Amino acid sequence: MVNLYGFGAASRTPIESTDRSAMKPARALWLLAYLWLLPALAQAAADQEVTMKADTLTVDAPTESYQAHGSVRLVRDGATLLSDSVSYHKLTGETFAEGDVFFERGEDTLKGSRMFLNLESQQGELLNGEIFIKKSNFRLFSKRVEKTGNEDYHADRGSFTTCDGEHPSWHFEARDLHVILDEFATGRDAVFYVGDLPVLYTPYILFPANKERQTGLLIPKLGHSTIKGFFYDQPFYWAATPSQDLTVDLDLETARGEGVGFDYRYSRSGGSGGELQGFGIYDTQAEKFRGELNQKHLELLTPNTTLASEIHLVTDRTYYNDYAEDTGAYNQQLLQSTASFDQRWQRFGLNGEVRYIEDLVAPNNNATLQRLPSLSFVAAGSKAGPVFLSMDAGVINFQRNEGTTGERLELHPRLSLYQKPAGVLDLSLYGGYRERFYNSYGTVSPDGPQQAGQADAGSTLSLPLERIYDGRVRHLLIPSLQYGYLQPARDSTLPDFDRNDRTPGQSALTWSLASVVTEKFLLEGGPPDYRDLLYLKLSQGYWFSGERQNLLNLAQADAGHRLNDLMLESRVTPAKGVTVNLDGRYNPVDNNVSTANLALEVKGEGATPNLASLGYRYSRQELDYLEGNFAFPVTSQLLATVLGRYSFDKGGFLESRYSLEYKRQCWSIIAAYADRPGNRSFTVSFTLAGIGAALPIRAF
Repeated sequence: MVNLYGFGAASRTPIESTDRSAMKPARALWLLAYLWLLPALAQAAADQEVTMKADTLTVDAPTESYQAHGSVRLVRDGATLLSDSVSYHKLTGETFAEGDVFFERGEDTLKGSRMFLNLESQQGELLNGEIFIKKSNFRLFSKRVEKTGNEDYHADRGSFTTCDGEHPSWHFEARDLHVILDEFATGRDAVFYVGDLPVLYTPYILFPANKERQTGLLIPKLGHSTIKGFFYDQPFYWAATPSQDLTVDLDLETARGEGVGFDYRYSRSGGSGGELQGFGIYDTQAEKFRGELNQKHLELLTPNTTLASEIHLVTDRTYYNDYAEDTGAYNQQLLQSTASFDQRWQRFGLNGEVRYIEDLVAPNNNATLQRLPSLSFVAAGSKAGPVFLSMDAGVINFQRNEGTTGERLELHPRLSLYQKPAGVLDLSLYGGYRERFYNSYGTVSPDGPQQAGQADAGSTLSLPLERIYDGRVRHLLIPSLQYGYLQPARDSTLPDFDRNDRTPGQSALTWSLASVVTEKFLLEGGPPDYRDLLYLKLSQGYWFSGERQNLLNLAQADAGHRLNDLMLESRVTPAKGVTVNLDGRYNPVDNNVSTANLALEVKGEGATPNLASLGYRYSRQELDYLEGNFAFPVTSQLLATVLGRYSFDKGGFLESRYSLEYKRQCWSIIAAYADRPGNRSFTVSFTLAGIGAALPIRAF
């Protein structure tokens, strides 16, 4: 191995003056300057150091040129050049390599039969070349590639792909190719090939060749639906900065017209950031402009102070019926916009909010109640002697065009006491008073100030029992009794803004039995992992007096019975990735089930994280509903998914979706069919490796 860097001999001019005392300060200054510059000079020398290894090496000292043959290896600035023969000129940095040329910098490589490269300017050319970018698996092939800069390349004609192998599944061929490794590849007269079959021509192409987020055209989606007719959706993604990006969609619909959508995201240091989305179209069928605007923002002023907003606007009440595709969007009944702030201290919290609700079912929004604004204050757990003092307070201004409006102030102080009788029991006691003040307008009762108050009290007594089996399974059993009292209310003449204005008095005793089984798993080389195998809770209440407000099923008040429903809550995790949730209520007096909810979830790993989910909801005389979502890996390359929502009480499907996804190493195709009331759709979308959904953005 030969080191091609060295220090030359320095010349020194004789000093004519004989006054050596006058030269001492000058020598000291030169010495200080030399010592100060030495680290920088050493680093520069290290950066420019070139080492060469070969079977034979010839050196031409006058021109500082080197000829190497046989298994040549040249290293400079962290880059490595391998070839059969290399000619290197140290003074100019010009390098000529021939025979199995391999040039590597970082994780990116160049291959070819012959290469000329100036190591100083990073310019040159590569014959029969291949460029490989490992981060995005981007590969460029051309008979002649010009290296025009540090990471810039040009080819008169070439092909590129993100597939592996000598015969890629797909590739583009184009002329006048320009590649900037940190940005994108562009070309003219591009043809898209599936295997060796040309299927698409475009006069211009912009393909992402970025190592991280990638600017460029995303894969379009096309299909047909009852509402839209034939449609074509072409998105374009722009990675504006490391902390901002923008996706713009062109939506062409034969039955509705042409629309444009956008999605702008931004992020800042400290966790602040947000998103702005919108879509607009002149609906040729409705003969009017229709669209939506959605905004989200979170501003972290300090670790304890936040501002947040979430705004949703639509042009008309039926917009989502025609243009929303996701479950829960096209059939939603309310549209809510909020702006809020939150301030937290060690034991106190202050929150303010402005909330506007758009009722999409009502003929208009005149009677919809708005909170403009609301303010709440919480003081928790301040100890005063043996007891804890807490306070909930809030004030809301209710507004609407038709109906009762006004303000409500609530004050709810509470005292709590925690004890441990006999050292094994847990006992808690509380007592408080909830006072409400009203100032109302437009009500049938007298306008002006009104007030009502209710005292509340209660206690909980529990006995935690624990046992460990084989040092790895813990069983925790907690029987408990709970008593609650709420003073009967005299609020029939007060305004009725929401549920808090009509809280019936009560005196009730509730028993419960909770059981938790937890297993400890020992992981090799790491801390142990814990998983709750079973959570089960049974509870039932007995009402001495008062009325019951049934929040789970408003149609089943059962006001004539003192014995409340037997309630079950359970969560079972029999294996990793498998979870079963079940809760329900059984009425022992009428001998029937009041409510039942079942949820099953099976999670996989890798490319199919969610294998199955099943949910069933039942509420007597109100709801009987089943929903399932299943993924079936037919083969290693074919995935089938099925989603269905069926209403037993209405006797039909609310929605069904079916899709097939065929995946290869560098591409996939998804065909999907959806059927919901009033609309059937079929879509086809493609995915090429290197082109897809926008990646997360970084905060600065």
